[in-house]
Amino acid sequence: MKDIFAVARLTLKEGLGQKILYSVLLLALMVIFFSVLLSGFFMRDIAKIIIDFSLAAVSLGGLLVPFLLTVNLVAGDLENRTIFSLLATPLPRPAYIIGKFIGLGLLAGIIMLILSSAGLLAVWIGRLLYGLHFFKMFSPIPYITAVFMSYMAVLLLNSLVILWCCLTTSSFLVTLLTLASYIIGQTMDDIVMFLSAPNSGVPLSQPIKITISVAKYIFPNLAAFDFKELAAHSIAIPWSDTLTMTIYAAGYSVAALSLAIMSFKRRDLS
Repeated sequence: MKDIFAVARLTLKEGLGQKILYSVLLLALMVIFFSVLLSGFFMRDIAKIIIDFSLAAVSLGGLLVPFLLTVNLVAGDLENRTIFSLLATPLPRPAYIIGKFIGLGLLAGIIMLILSSAGLLAVWIGRLLYGLHFFKMFSPIPYITAVFMSYMAVLLLNSLVILWCCLTTSSFLVTLLTLASYIIGQTMDDIVMFLSAPNSGVPLSQPIKITISVAKYIFPNLAAFDFKELAAHSIAIPWSDTLTMTIYAAGYSVAALSLAIMSFKRRDLS
């Protein structure tokens, strides 16, 4: 455990030192507070516009970690062989993987906490500017739940990125696999529902059906974590859905990290 927390602390420190982190954070904060001004043009949907923009910025800030920082801090270590300085110490390889995941998870949590707090501040400013009438239906609980679900999706995607880092030797290939995983994860549910419709009218060969069925279980269903629409209308998100998706994210992350550890143990770093 000591080794894991040491790697996690080092990863968090390295992540906080990335300049691109602060650039994206600044952009996301600008988007959130710009939403307060933009919402004035849509007087019937002021609260919805602010919450929509805020949750989108929170998701953007969270996705910054797997798409940029994980690739840089994990795949970069392996590609540039800077990992030797860590493994030269008596550091178990599983501790390196788990520590990286925890450190990057903490980093994503900090980013999303800052942005979600800014979103609540934007709601408060909107209430001052436009009056309580437009925010009488607003409830922070769906907003906080939607942020938590976005965080679970980021953790899940992050575990998959770490797996790609352990299976490949190129950070560019890891980036492509991460992008493909995200796109498939956001659209797979719609594709399966469309193909399962009785009148879809799209004849598919058996190999394609098998490929889609296999991909449905290999790639994460990231779209299922998106509760922005409910939160924007201040509709309570069922606790059963929150619990189910949390268990799903935890199970998928454990499976992905286990495969990453197995692959990393067998990897020749000489």
